[in-house]
Amino acid sequence: MNSVLISVIVMGLFVVVTSAIGLRLDHFGEPYGAGKLTIHIILFFFVAAGLIASLNKLDGVIHEKLYSTASLYVVGLTVLTNAITGIAMSIIKAINKKLISIHKFSTILMALSILSSIAFLILEI
Repeated sequence: MNSVLISVIVMGLFVVVTSAIGLRLDHFGEPYGAGKLTIHIILFFFVAAGLIASLNKLDGVIHEKLYSTASLYVVGLTVLTNAITGIAMSIIKAINKKLISIHKFSTILMALSILSSIAFLILEI
């Protein structure tokens, strides 16, 4: 159980760092160079790997923790949403306010889902 909680917390920290870099990219405006975007993408892969690790650990440890599992699946959906909108923004290369808003909103939802998963794991529900 402790291992699952640590995985989710580490994933949450990667989300915070990735979000901070994403906000900096937003403030730089186009073009911001491939290096900054590459760091953002690499950190995104760490978030995705953390999600996979957390789900695998949770599946191996607890089978009846519906809320913890459900909140991690919501994180998975937001990770997919961020990937799709991020790829679309990289391909389009034009400022698209709707894609940016979806990207930001899904990141906020991801953070809230991670926080709820941590709470559910602590409460063991």
